[in-house]
Order: sequence, then structure tokens, then C-alpha cells
Amino acid sequence: MKVAEGQALGEVLNQRQKWLLLGSLMVAMFVGAIDQTVVTTATPKILADLGGFHLLSWLFTSYMLASTVVVPLVGKLSDMFGRKLFVLAGIVVFTISSAACGAAPTMELLIAARVVQGLGGGMIFASVFSTIGDIFPPSERGKYIGMFTGVFSLASVLGPTFGGFLTDLGGWRWIFYVNVPFSLIAIPAIWFNLPGKVTSTRPKIDFAGAVLLSVAAVALLLAFEWAGTDYAWTSPRIVGLLGVAVLFLAGFVVQETRHPEPIIPLHLFANRTFLLSNMVVFTLGVGMFGSLQYLAIFVQTSLGESATASGLITTPQSFGLLGASIIGGQLISRTGRYRYQTMLGAACTLIAMLFLRTLDVDVVRWHISAFMVVLGAGFGLVMPTMSLGVQNALPYKYLGVASSSNQFFRQIGSVFGVAIFAAVLTSSYETSFANDLPAEPAATLQATGTLDAFRDPTLPLNPREYVAVQQRVRAADGGDEALTAAESVQKASVAVAIRKIFTWSAIVAAITIGLVALMKEIPMRRDFGTSPQSDQPATPPVAQETLPAAGGGGGR
Repeated sequence: MKVAEGQALGEVLNQRQKWLLLGSLMVAMFVGAIDQTVVTTATPKILADLGGFHLLSWLFTSYMLASTVVVPLVGKLSDMFGRKLFVLAGIVVFTISSAACGAAPTMELLIAARVVQGLGGGMIFASVFSTIGDIFPPSERGKYIGMFTGVFSLASVLGPTFGGFLTDLGGWRWIFYVNVPFSLIAIPAIWFNLPGKVTSTRPKIDFAGAVLLSVAAVALLLAFEWAGTDYAWTSPRIVGLLGVAVLFLAGFVVQETRHPEPIIPLHLFANRTFLLSNMVVFTLGVGMFGSLQYLAIFVQTSLGESATASGLITTPQSFGLLGASIIGGQLISRTGRYRYQTMLGAACTLIAMLFLRTLDVDVVRWHISAFMVVLGAGFGLVMPTMSLGVQNALPYKYLGVASSSNQFFRQIGSVFGVAIFAAVLTSSYETSFANDLPAEPAATLQATGTLDAFRDPTLPLNPREYVAVQQRVRAADGGDEALTAAESVQKASVAVAIRKIFTWSAIVAAITIGLVALMKEIPMRRDFGTSPQSDQPATPPVAQETLPAAGGGGGR
């Protein structure tokens, strides 16, 4: 089956084909999403088997870099050539690379396979939400986008537990091998139920723009991934990477203004909804994803909980996200409105951050879980709505670009947030620890050569090193008292740092509310907007969102 150029899938598929296709896409998305978290619990076994501890960060960074870079390119190409090619290619690449990850004999080859796996995962994520837009008009998309967000949330919850179960049952390689049968289920269903696209023209692909954007994104992501941890912010490597990012980004902008089929048409940023929705997901990435990376350090260090308990305390966030995204999607589909819901979600995010900035060493554990439910609900009300809103605000021909741009800016924001809050954690902790540790215990730690070790807030998370430090301190005169004082001050200092992180996160959340308030609500279209006269919705509020002609003139 083929669809004509400019025709939406929903106009040619029957109800049975739609549900079969949705089920297959959910399977593909679940497999891609769970792979982002399933590796975490298997890491110790991977290191024990393959070694390569110095390459550990690349086990995660390689997947993140590859998946982020491929998203905008696939979004644009799928608009030009249809989703089927890229959905299937993404699943096939993901399946083969998963098998390669499971069979990897060395850490280096495992990381290489993870790069390819990230490319496949990025292709899947870039295509799934666009395909939902192909199947259903904006007025119906909300409930289905909510369902897919719920699937993503469920995968995030199950990932660490599922990874630990598979690792204990059959070894770490099975966390990758298990992707193969799930993918093989999805491939034939998508092949038979997702039509291809008939194109009457031969579009020109912006290869130069793709290369320029990819290099700029990789350089920027690596700079923020390494800065403050592996290298100082002012080190030649970080400054050099940032310089490369700026240089190639400038080249990308110039290229996009010249090419007839740009990867990201720059004139889209003149559309208020497109601009603000991407700014909203960027700030959410910075404030929410960036800050939450360090909550586990607080739970395991200041509260002395295990990694398993830490996961149980923070997991309710996913349940809040699951419920809010499904309910919110249903409300949008019923009412065609989303602005107040988005404002409520942004407010929930701010409220949760304000609650989290009160954390201290004597906090009741279930209080954290309650805060996380509120945070998850906020995220579930905002993030899917931004994807839906930008799809509704742009002509149908930009559906893939609209969906992929949201994902791209969110991932970039997450990396920014992780790097920025790492610096906040380190500086706040070091200042608090140095100021609050009494002189006598400090002298004992200095004499035993362990003072520098305690300046690392993550010391208790490395049991082998921590036990060695404790033994060295206890061997000195007055060592037990010094150790007790140091551990007490360390817990309090981590709490000070985490409060500082969530204070800044609350500020970012307030900025998010301001951005949402600036958005103009566009009632959800009840058609696909594929005909020339419906490229822009005809209702008066939408007229304010009229796009200028390619090339930048006119509009807002």
C-alpha cells in the first residue's frame, strides 16, 4: 500500500490497521526506551566481565550522542520520503546492534555497538510520534500521545529492575539479546500496516547541513558531558569543543538559509508556538532531567539508603507521569484545548521543585516519593502537550520536523542541566564541607591523607574506596571521632548542595511557566491539514501563527 504525496495515513488506513500499527509502534518504542535504563543495573557485571573501567562513561554517553544527533535528520527525511523507511530501518539497526552488544568480547566493541544502537533508537523515537500524527488528526492525537508517553514511563520504571533480573538470571548479555525477539514482532506488523509514500519529485537532501549540525551537536554535548568532571571548564579541551560547536553551528545556520530543503527550516522559528514549545522542553530538560540526576546521590549519601531503596523512593515520579499523560491526553482530545493544562503542569513542576528544595538529612522518605508524584504529573501534563501543540501549529508537511525538534531540544537541555548542576553540586558541597568540618577532625583527615577523598560527595557510592578510607582514618589516634564527624558533615553538606540544585531548578521551572504563559492557544484541528488551503488552520486564533514564506520574510 502507498499513500500519495501530501496525503495522511489516517485518510487511507482502516481502524484495524491503525490499531495494529499502534501496537507495533508501542513495542518498538518500549524496547528503545527500556534500553536507556536497563544497562544501569548490569554495569558492575559488564565491568567484571570485560574490564575497561576507564571507558565506563562511554557506555552511556555513546548511546546518548548517537540518538541525539540522528533525531533532526530523520525528522526531516521522514517528511520527505515517508515514515515507513525510517521506522523499519531504525528497528532493524537497533535489533542488529543489540545482538552485537550482547556478543561484544571487549568494552571497546561494546561501546561501538552502543553507538550504532543509539542511531537505531534515535530513528525509532524520531519517527514514532510523527507517525501518530500521520494516523490521527490533532484533535484525536492527545490520547494516543499520552498512551505512548505512558509506555515510555513504564519502560523507565521497569528498566533497572528488568535489567537486574536478566543479569542475575542469564548474565548481562541478555539485557541486549532480549531486544531481538521484541523487535522481530514489531517489524512484520509495521511492514504490512504502515504504507510507504509515493513522491512525484526528487527532493534535494541537505547533506552539508546534516554534517554541520551533527558535528556542532556532538562537540556541544561532549563539552557539557566532560566539563566540571573530567576536565575543568576553562581547560583547552572544553574551550576547544565549545569553539568547534559555535563554528559549526554558525555554518549550519548559513547553510540552512541557502538550501531548498533545510534540515531545520529556520523560518519555523518565526512561528511563536514552534519557538516557545522548543524553549519549554529545553528548560524542562535543564531543570527537571538535569537536577534529578543528583537526587539519588542525596538519598544514598545523606539518607544512607541503598541503591535499590533509592530507586523505590524516586520511582513514583513515573506513576505520576503515566497517569497525568494519559488523563491529559484524553482531556485534550475531548476539549481540543491544552493551554490551561500546560499551565497546570508547569505549576506542578515548580511546586515539586520548591518541595524538593526543603530536603534535609531528617526528611521522611515517603515525602520524597510524594514530591516525585507531583513532579511526574507536571512533566506528564507538559511534555506530550508541547509535542502535540507544535504539530498542530505547523503545516502537515513539517510534521516530522515538528516532532523531532521537540525531542532534540529536550535532550540538549538535559545534557546542559546535568553539566550545570554537576558544577553546583561540587562547588556547594566543597564550600559547605570545608566551612562546617571542625578543625580537629579536619587535621586528622589531613594527617591520614583522606581529606581530599571526603571532598568528593560521591565517596560513599564507591564501597571499595570508602571502606579503605574508613580503615585509614580509624587507624589514627582519635580516628573514630574524626570519621563520625566527617561523615555527619558530609551528609549535611550533600543536603546543602541538593537544596541549592533544586533552588536553581525552581527558578528554571518559573521561567518555564513564563514561556507557557506567552503561548497562544490554537484549537486542535479536526483534519490533517494536508490540502493547500488547510496548511494553516482557518480559525482566527491560528491566523496569528501564520508562517512566513521560506526565506524568512514576514510573519512575527
